[in-house]
Amino acid sequence: MDFLTVRAHNPGPLTLDGTNTYVVGGTVVDPGPEDEGHLEAVLAAGPVERIALTHRHPDHASGAGRLSELSGVPVLAYNDGLGDGDEVAPGLVCVHTPGHAPDHLCFWHPESGTLLSGDLIAGSGSIMIAPPEGDLADYMASLERVRELSPARILPGHGPEVTEAVAKIEGYLAHRREREELVIAALEQGASTVGEVVALAYRDTPPEMHPYAALAARAHLAKLGRDLPA
Repeated sequence: MDFLTVRAHNPGPLTLDGTNTYVVGGTVVDPGPEDEGHLEAVLAAGPVERIALTHRHPDHASGAGRLSELSGVPVLAYNDGLGDGDEVAPGLVCVHTPGHAPDHLCFWHPESGTLLSGDLIAGSGSIMIAPPEGDLADYMASLERVRELSPARILPGHGPEVTEAVAKIEGYLAHRREREELVIAALEQGASTVGEVVALAYRDTPPEMHPYAALAARAHLAKLGRDLPA
């Protein structure tokens, strides 16, 4: 099975070089933004028999309606034509992986050991978990689940292909556990606001990224059962 990548022109701090749209087995995974040029490139990349979303965030899904109009094929998503364990295409299996979003799916191709990870795992950097939609405990459980698949490679929603897939997943798990230890240490030092937690637990984070660090801190605090003011 061929996995063709068409990258959208929507770079940014959270999207990296842009959203990766994949065309595989007649399936478009994550058509990305509603950008006519991008959608035309997706249609040109291969036969389009269905559109499947890893989740409904706009950078992955806002172009789905327009691509459906252009191609005449349906849009499938979690609880909307797709469920855990379903085959979205022959040999391409849905894996429900909540955490970044409640409806998040990965798509798993056991024959090649390929995991299309959406926003569970990025090609570089980490993934934003933003409460109340994001749930860090669910996210960690989802990482554990895909680690058990022992993928050979990961095709992420953003960033380059990951070839050391299991090591990448283990690194993600270790990073979150280490950060949680820092958040706990900040609380033990008397931090009583999210800003104080960020100042102590995210010292390695550039100041311009502190708004995102605050969201990440809230996710850790929610997992720990703590609710602090900003």
